[in-house]
Amino acid sequence: MAQLSMYHSATGKQSPHCIHIVGLGKAGAQLIDSFLRTGEVEDLLADPRARFTALAVDIGEADMRQLQQYADSFYARLAERGIPANRAQIKTVALTVPTPQELADSMQRFPTFLGSEYPRFGGAPDHFAPWIETGTPFPTAEKRYAAQLEQPAENEHFPRALAKAIYGRAYYDGDRALYRELAEFARSIDDTKLPSMVLMAFGIGGGTGSGMVVDLARHLTNGQLGRRVPVIGVGVLPCTGDPEYQRGASVYTTLNDIDCMLDEAKNEQIVSIWGDMYKNPFTGGFLALPQQQSWERLHRYTTIKPGVRPEVRHRQAVHVTNKFVDDSFARYVVHDYGRELFRILRPAGFTGAPHERISYGDRNWTIFDVAKLTHPGVQVLPGEPIGKWRTAISDWIGYIPQWCGLRPGFKTEYIEAHTFAARAKWNATLQKKLEDTLSEFLLPGDSGTLRTTEGEFFDELTLYTNVIITGAAKADLTAFTEARDAYDALSPSERLTTHAWLLELGVMLSEPSEQFEGLCGKPLAGATGWKLDIPYAALRGDVTRFPTAVQLTTAAMAAPVQTVVPTP
Repeated sequence: MAQLSMYHSATGKQSPHCIHIVGLGKAGAQLIDSFLRTGEVEDLLADPRARFTALAVDIGEADMRQLQQYADSFYARLAERGIPANRAQIKTVALTVPTPQELADSMQRFPTFLGSEYPRFGGAPDHFAPWIETGTPFPTAEKRYAAQLEQPAENEHFPRALAKAIYGRAYYDGDRALYRELAEFARSIDDTKLPSMVLMAFGIGGGTGSGMVVDLARHLTNGQLGRRVPVIGVGVLPCTGDPEYQRGASVYTTLNDIDCMLDEAKNEQIVSIWGDMYKNPFTGGFLALPQQQSWERLHRYTTIKPGVRPEVRHRQAVHVTNKFVDDSFARYVVHDYGRELFRILRPAGFTGAPHERISYGDRNWTIFDVAKLTHPGVQVLPGEPIGKWRTAISDWIGYIPQWCGLRPGFKTEYIEAHTFAARAKWNATLQKKLEDTLSEFLLPGDSGTLRTTEGEFFDELTLYTNVIITGAAKADLTAFTEARDAYDALSPSERLTTHAWLLELGVMLSEPSEQFEGLCGKPLAGATGWKLDIPYAALRGDVTRFPTAVQLTTAAMAAPVQTVVPTP
């Protein structure tokens, strides 16, 4: 394999990249599964300079058992190809559920733990308040499965605030198991002899992954990796097939937490008080993965088999939807040895040189929509005329705006669409339909750019398009508005359970300040309040600084433009 630098300016070519991944909660573990199923990771490891590092973290081991089985098969395939097994490091960490008293004891020591990490604490507890009340009943990490499908049980949902506390205990207390795992993960990356990118995957809904990611991301990026390696957040958005708790109020608080990391103006307010450990950990950008169109396509079947209970079929459809979105995303990430992922992040301003782009501010979200356009037995059957297939495909192209997770009227300056289809299925008419449909999101004229590619898929019956949309704000996500309404309906104590980021600082970020009018950040009972100069209206999504990312960058460049030298 040719020896190339990351930026080979003479040819425009790049070195192959190594992809590493941290998966949090069930959604994160399932995404790691997808990377282990694809053969491209083994292809990359044929290069002696390459490594693949994967770390799954969850409460309990139930949702990581399938990953462990895939890992065994992955290592077996490496052996068959004569690739040394030590070029891959795949680990799972199952956090145990402490007793309420054990967790209470750990939380009493948090000021000391945090004081060693943040000098502002100094071990003094005057601004610290435990966010888990003593005596709070804890969920169970045990799960029941039948034919690889989870059988839902009562009392199995871990809210964000509790997941954060369990993570903190494993990271700071006792033998610091998670601290050691993150250090080993970082060492594996340091041993890689090729440019690396790290994906950090979790479900934006639910509680376990979204509750842990706010701390694990900063401990890895700003601590162990020292911001040397691009870390790309991958947040899986819920679909209407998911349980209600995954589509509810915690989505609102999670999106607010991530927004205050991605938006430099908001993030600077946090950093100015608590230092660089709270600097945006997603140095490579953030990709939000909607699942709605794949769900709509996959859960619709012509018949229901006799004897199959509707609730079982529903869980099967959710499982298949998760798997299809994950597999499609993983295939794209490893395409061309990771170079393609690096390229698509450049228009969003994350993998280019610092002088090339002005940040999009609160519009730093990138949508990665896996738009599934065919499914056997839905509208059309294998063997029917190609014209009928293309009519169905055209219909589902038209559904992209409805199910891509963005509000009507959203506009941006740049979109990519990468279609994968069997050779006989896609044609110029369908391509034109796709371009016209996606143009609804583009700014008019030369202010908007759509880039498309076509690739051949090995399965004659599968056709999908990866639609990558830059310049979105959290308030552009349909999930945000729906979750905000759910959050407003909760009691104060229920709202607390949906928070995670900044709780250790005694702050409920998504609540209005009680001390500073018009700002966000309500102190926990017994904690010192802090003045975060972040407008509460911005947290609510009632205001964004500019309607589009291009207007934001135009305003940011207004002063430098005055220095441009005219030409004849």
